[in-house]
Amino acid sequence: MTKRFRAGLLGLVFVGTLGLAACAPGASGAVPRSPALDAIAINFGGLAPQATRVAQCESSLNPAAVSPGGGNWGLFQINVVHAGEFQAVTGRPWSAVLDPYANAQYARWLYNQSGGWGPWACRWAA
Repeated sequence: MTKRFRAGLLGLVFVGTLGLAACAPGASGAVPRSPALDAIAINFGGLAPQATRVAQCESSLNPAAVSPGGGNWGLFQINVVHAGEFQAVTGRPWSAVLDPYANAQYARWLYNQSGGWGPWACRWAA
């Protein structure tokens, strides 16, 4: 093995090691996906960009958001008048309305039932 070949091989090993280190979890500098964005992506699919804008306007993407009067809850600010229906749709009690996955699941159902973003004050954000 020549010195030049050995140096080249060593360079490849070094670069390969750097590449693996850059792929290590947390090493890429990428921001981990939030549960709110994950829940939106899972439940809204291709509508996720619109849904994200609505949820951003409604709750600042905060799954624990509650309106000052306590009437609207969670990521998509689901109104308390939907409490019984929420349980029927999600299979979870109303107390799960602050779970971003259940909230987004119900929001998608409500979106489908109403034919769009009409039920949300921030429908313009879509």
